[in-house]
Amino acid sequence: MNALERLQDWYVTQCDGVWERDRGITVETLDNPGWKVVVDLTGTDLENVSFEEFVVERLGDDWVHARVADTGETAVRRRFEVFCGPGSLAEAVEIFLDWAAEAQEGL
Repeated sequence: MNALERLQDWYVTQCDGVWERDRGITVETLDNPGWKVVVDLTGTDLENVSFEEFVVERLGDDWVHARVADTGETAVRRRFEVFCGPGSLAEAVEIFLDWAAEAQEGL
């Protein structure tokens, strides 16, 4: 199963009639160039799971930075954020999915 199929499966398991209404997953492009993927963890089993910041810098446009961050002005929302070079989107998604799978095994 590829990264996109795995992400689809993870998303479907989160959909409970509430989570998907105001939370979810976004994929955007960056202007440097690259990708940004944000997964809202609030309301999921991953909400309180720790993640050690991940940074890899290879050559030129080949890089990945991943972290869990708290955001929100009125309410704290926890989210997984990964930023990467233009050719590293699948790797970035896999970093999230591998962490999510490992965390699920520990729950």
